[in-house]
Amino acid sequence: PNLRKFVTEASSGGDDSADLNDRIHFLPWEKNPFDHQRRSYSLCNAMLDSYPYNGHTTAQDALYAGVPLITRSDGDDMSSRVSTSANIVLGLEEMNAYRGIEEYETIAIRLGTDKDWFASIRTKLIETCQQKNPMHPYWDVPRYVNNFQNGLKAIWDNFLAGNEIGHVEVKEEGEQGTMEIEIVAREEKRQIAKDGREQNTTRGNEHGDEL
Repeated sequence: PNLRKFVTEASSGGDDSADLNDRIHFLPWEKNPFDHQRRSYSLCNAMLDSYPYNGHTTAQDALYAGVPLITRSDGDDMSSRVSTSANIVLGLEEMNAYRGIEEYETIAIRLGTDKDWFASIRTKLIETCQQKNPMHPYWDVPRYVNNFQNGLKAIWDNFLAGNEIGHVEVKEEGEQGTMEIEIVAREEKRQIAKDGREQNTTRGNEHGDEL
């Protein structure tokens, strides 16, 4: 109610306010986060990021549902550049408005009117979500956690060594994502366990035949 009241007051209560309020939708609670993300795909074509405090969980929901995220990238604080970093890693830097509000509006208008450009942006985003072997680094959470831990260790080691504070660069070995490595290892363990059970069953049958 408060949001609709704000829209009505901001638009002077005319016909525009009714039209704008009709475009505001409140979703019912969805317990499964994947189902929640999936329904975002059909509800909107693009997300206009908030400023100076960017979307965090909401933005990730939209991105994982294949919804492009337009964000202002002219802020100085970390909280105002979260989505900027996300778009860079996803290869969608053209969604970042580095020159402020006017560029932000320009990107949004083009995305809403240029169907071919919109299709190319959305296809690129969806491909990152579907990428496997290796999984795209943006969506590979175990890989991120591992790199983050290595970064913290490097900072701590630098402190213990009495060195000056400086930037830390985390470099990976190999191209395969941590998630894929974990999945392969898990499948190998499952197969070994399965083979062991089959061997035990065969030996049991052999002893039964001897008896």
